Amino acid sequence: MSTNPRFDATWKNWLDENIRRGCTHQSLIDAMVASAFHPNAARSIIARHVAGDTSDDGDDPPGVYRYGKPMLPDGRVLSASDCEALKVFTCETPVVALLADVLTDDECARLIDIGRARVQQSSVVDPDSGNEITIEERKSEGAFVNASTDALVTRIDRRLAELVRQPIENGEDLHILRYGIGGEYRPHFDYFPEEQAGSRHHMLRGGQRIATVILYLNEVERGGDTTFPDVGLRIHPRRGSALYFEYVNDLGQTDARTLHAGTPVEKGEKWIATKWIRQGRFRAEA
Repeated sequence: MSTNPRFDATWKNWLDENIRRGCTHQSLIDAMVASAFHPNAARSIIARHVAGDTSDDGDDPPGVYRYGKPMLPDGRVLSASDCEALKVFTCETPVVALLADVLTDDECARLIDIGRARVQQSSVVDPDSGNEITIEERKSEGAFVNASTDALVTRIDRRLAELVRQPIENGEDLHILRYGIGGEYRPHFDYFPEEQAGSRHHMLRGGQRIATVILYLNEVERGGDTTFPDVGLRIHPRRGSALYFEYVNDLGQTDARTLHAGTPVEKGEKWIATKWIRQGRFRAEA
């Protein structure tokens, strides 16, 4: 049973007083999380309260993510200046879409060549310090590439921005990844949990991550699927296709149903390139 407190008159008075005092929204979220509110519930309550929504916040189940209109454009085909990508399938809760023919075979091969010369052991963000660390749950090799690496990266960055209708400057550098035999990434989220101290450092560089595009660069002989375990969804890598999913709504909530994993490669190798999209302009570290 959840211990999420009820947002009653006492909490409303507390929130009004601290907003008048000039407290940041994140400091208010931190205080509510410390008092046993679910992070999503705290974000939703504050966003609705600031917007003047007088409905009873306490009636919502704690932490429930509110689905609105997806950021991904409508229609069965997404268009860019140099590409048309068919939606092979879509899912509404969570918002997931598989797009065909986003990259050509030659582009996939070139990205693999670029990656093969650069990849190193992959890391993750430490939840406490914000530093990059290696963990047993992520077995892969990766490298970030940008316009200075190859002209192809510039072309792909522009194409993805046009397909998903997000500003090109909000995208992080393209991340090329290789998974060998046994390579995997156990269930995880792509967004930064705001209640973790280590997330703050990364969110200063463009805000929260709001969406992910995974480009599949080769056919995996066996294994290497992308799965969403909480919704029973499994995607088999297909060269040139792209998997899109989004996980932040207008209230600032993050969608826990986008928990996903890369299953172990059983035969061959797996190459992907990932584009993470931020709320604002992304700034690479010097």
